Parts: sequence; C-alpha cells; structure tokens
Amino acid sequence: MSYELRHGETLGDNLRQICCKQIEGAIAIAKGEEKTDDTPVHEMRKHLKKARGALRLVRKEIGRGLFRKQDRGLRDVGRLTSEIRDAEVRLQTVRQLQEVTQRHRRNAYGKLEAMLTLELENFMAAFAEWQTQAVPLLEHAGSSLDHWTLDQFNSKQLRRAVQASYKQARKALAKATANPTAENFHAFRTKAKTLWYQLRILRPINPVVLKTLSDDLHSLGDLLGRAHDLSFLGERLRSEHGKSKWQREGHKLLAVIEVSQSDLQRGAAELAEHFFAERPRDFAARVTSWLEGWEGKSSHSLAKALVT
Repeated sequence: MSYELRHGETLGDNLRQICCKQIEGAIAIAKGEEKTDDTPVHEMRKHLKKARGALRLVRKEIGRGLFRKQDRGLRDVGRLTSEIRDAEVRLQTVRQLQEVTQRHRRNAYGKLEAMLTLELENFMAAFAEWQTQAVPLLEHAGSSLDHWTLDQFNSKQLRRAVQASYKQARKALAKATANPTAENFHAFRTKAKTLWYQLRILRPINPVVLKTLSDDLHSLGDLLGRAHDLSFLGERLRSEHGKSKWQREGHKLLAVIEVSQSDLQRGAAELAEHFFAERPRDFAARVTSWLEGWEGKSSHSLAKALVT
C-alpha cells in the first residue's frame, strides 16, 4: 500500500493501514528482507518518521496515553541507531564537500574523511545488534494498532489534526526567524517535515495542488536538512580538543560551514515565509473542502458499484 489515502476504506482504516505498512517496512529492513537504496539505518528511520506522521493525525482520537506510548515506542526504535546515523551524516557531508574540492583538483579533507570513516565503523561495531533489539519493539508497536478506536474518525477530526501540524510549524518558523539558531531551525524543520508527511498521505484528495505543496515543503526540508548536516558536522569539529592530524582541515572546513549554513537557512526562511503566509484555519479549511469532495466521489462510486 502506498503512503496515501485510498477509496473504499474509512479514514480511520486508511490511517491504521498506512501506519501498519510503515512499521512492517521497518521490520523488513531490520530483518534484512528488503533491499534499500540508502543505508538500512536511514531507510528504517524514514519508515519510522512516516509512521509517526500518520500517528499524529489520530492523536486526539486514540487518546493521549496511547498516543504517547506508541510515539515514544517508535522514537525509541530510532534511537537504537541514532549514533550510527549521526556518524553516517557527518561522513556523507564531508564527502559531499570533498567532491566540490576535487573538481578543482584538490583533496582538501582527506584526513578528516578517513577519521570519520573510522568513527562510523566503530559505531557500527558498537551497535551491531540494533536489528535484534529493533524487531520485537516494532512488532509490539504494530500489534498496538489494534487498540485504535477510529470508527467515528471523520473529516472534521482530520482537519483539526492538519491545522495543528500547520500551526505548530508556523509557530516554529516564527521562532527560528526571530532567533536564527541552528537549534531553532532544526525544530522548525521537524515540524515542517511532519506536515509534509501528512500532505503526502492526503495527496489523492487534490493531486495537483497537494503535489505542489508537498514539493514546496520537500524543497524547504532539503535546504534545512543540508543546513542541519553542516551544523552537525561543525559541532563535531569544534568538540575536538588538542592537536589532531585533521585539525588544520577542520579549521578550514568550519569557515565553509558557517557561510554555507547561513545561506541555506536564509533561503529556507524565504521559502517558508511564502508557504506559511496563510492562516492555519484557512489552510485547514481548504484541505477539508478537498477531503469532503473526495469522500463524496468515493461514496458515489461505491453506490454505483453496488447497484451495477
């Protein structure tokens, strides 16, 4: 099942199935049963984020206690691999910067790349059993979906959830633009990404408009993601004390990071100001009108099929 609503099922069943499929996908990766384009750790974590995005749409309906339990359960699975993923990101970021310098026939960060490669290998060895720990946690999370009571879940409730996600992202944007720290931009990116996942789920209700909105959020997330990766690498370089073989490379790279990070954040803020110019309730009202039209077509098609 794709990551979107489909006709023939209630909204509640749709969201339950979407969440279930993402958990099943994470289990398949943890068991080594599914090939991935990226690293297994990264692919599994994407499934977890998609599942949590769907989970937030039913937050009020399943109850605060159950929501927190399931959200924390999925978060804890992600934390099993956080050290590995962090090391992957640092190494990937240096390699991307290395590719730029190699175009000019320079190997500016060779020592630093070698150090981060070794660091990633050490983390992979230290957390080699993450799959064994992840599978039972994911299986438990999947079985907990049976406790969702969504028989009465409707477009009004979905509207509230989408409006809340949009409002939270808009509020985080205001904080980041008022105080443009790496932490504030990262917090905004997290909120915007949740909304992005939810709009992907809703795409069938208005494919053209929601694809455009999703693409805009994806571009925004990409800018913020690259800025965060640079900031993350910068923190690692600054944490090193004393003399290291790669210390000189690190100092040169920090200057590049500071300029590039600022440019990326500024570009993301400009795009975000345009995207979040609409009031939350107006944005949610538009989504609701599309959803009700889509549900009407679904009911009409079902009735027609039953008659014929």
